[in-house]
Amino acid sequence: MLIRSLTLSAALAATAVSAELLTIPIRKVPDKEHHANLLSSHTPPRLTVMRSASAVAATGRKLIRGGPDHEENVVLRDLQNAQYYGTVSIGSPPQEFEMVFDTGSADLWVPGQSCSSKSDNCSSKSAYVKTASSSFSDVDTGAMSDFSIRYGSGDVFGKFGVDTVTVANGYTVANQTFALVDSTDGLGDVYKNAAFDGILGLAFPAISQDPLANTLIANLKDQKGVDRAMFAFYLGDEADGELAIGGYNKARMQNPELINWIPLAMPAYWLVAMDQVKFGDTVITTGPTGGIMDTGTSLIYGPEKQVMSMIKAIHKAELIPQLQLYHIPCETGLPDLEFQMGEKAYNIPGDELMMVFSQDGKDYCIFSIAVMKFAGSSEFDTRDEVLDEKMMDEIKNFAGVASSPIPKNFLSNTWLMGDTFLRQQYSIYDYENKRFGLAELNKDMEE
Repeated sequence: MLIRSLTLSAALAATAVSAELLTIPIRKVPDKEHHANLLSSHTPPRLTVMRSASAVAATGRKLIRGGPDHEENVVLRDLQNAQYYGTVSIGSPPQEFEMVFDTGSADLWVPGQSCSSKSDNCSSKSAYVKTASSSFSDVDTGAMSDFSIRYGSGDVFGKFGVDTVTVANGYTVANQTFALVDSTDGLGDVYKNAAFDGILGLAFPAISQDPLANTLIANLKDQKGVDRAMFAFYLGDEADGELAIGGYNKARMQNPELINWIPLAMPAYWLVAMDQVKFGDTVITTGPTGGIMDTGTSLIYGPEKQVMSMIKAIHKAELIPQLQLYHIPCETGLPDLEFQMGEKAYNIPGDELMMVFSQDGKDYCIFSIAVMKFAGSSEFDTRDEVLDEKMMDEIKNFAGVASSPIPKNFLSNTWLMGDTFLRQQYSIYDYENKRFGLAELNKDMEE
């Protein structure tokens, strides 16, 4: 089977590591730069309940996933958390974009040609020009045309289109639905200062703004670009890393026979059930506890009561209100953080739970575990549109989109597992079998 990999690196040329593995460069934002951007305007993600018609925008109306009383739980995150990105091409001839490879979302979007004139923070970004691509087409009549997605810091708006998308110097997907973004004002300077142009979501269509359109990984499999709808991440710690598409790189694993496969709680987010969370010797929660695996987030976020029990154990931890992060003395000796899932414990060393940044010649330290906000639905009720009876009947005919992406037993008890956790292990995402895998890293392969 052919497996191709995207290597997280600054400037390596495409290299064949073996007959079955091709590596090409993508990049990691250096920690010093990333921490500065993150701390400039941090907005914690929140698991929010959105009622009925506020879910997704359709052609001149709203599309409900479920019935009129349905509530949809979605995670709203901020973009300054994104640290890993690489090159993706769209169109014929190809137009290149720097993209975040994000397991916490399911949409593919890039700036459109009008973005720079409508949004000041878009002026330095690469823009997709649809008239320059011979393979571009509008979406089919009746398909969703308006794109609107909310991040923790604001909204992004645009239009859906269809074109050829290429990754890894040869993985080409024809007729891929993606969004051409016209407005990024809601993202502010966070987006302006970011190193990437857009997002390539690697989660399931259930959380896409158009849940009826196939995502890139599913289309790769359907169009015979890969044998398996599977990908895997090695996230380098101040070093190169790797994204493998079509399988996993056995050389990155200490023992390829010892993958801990964990079934997904629901194929929407990469959400698994965790058995227990410990901070040092203290058990802070036992199941059912959700864990969303999110390569588009660098920190780890947990439910307030659980995170606050950790904060209380740290001497002189002080909240920075404008960031909703905790300052801690740099000499603090933090205990390890342990997550148990699939009947196995996974440890994050205490010294990796601290971010260090400098200001005016002095070092400051921030605890890299923060609170995930769990909002109620009333916050968004005013966004609902009034739907007439005929439209409601049409919406009820849509199939396969009625389930909320967060099961009820995980509401108010879900962690967002960012790169601080994921870089500790080799992580594997099995799209077809709806499971998530973890394997011990081969330390000899780390660069």
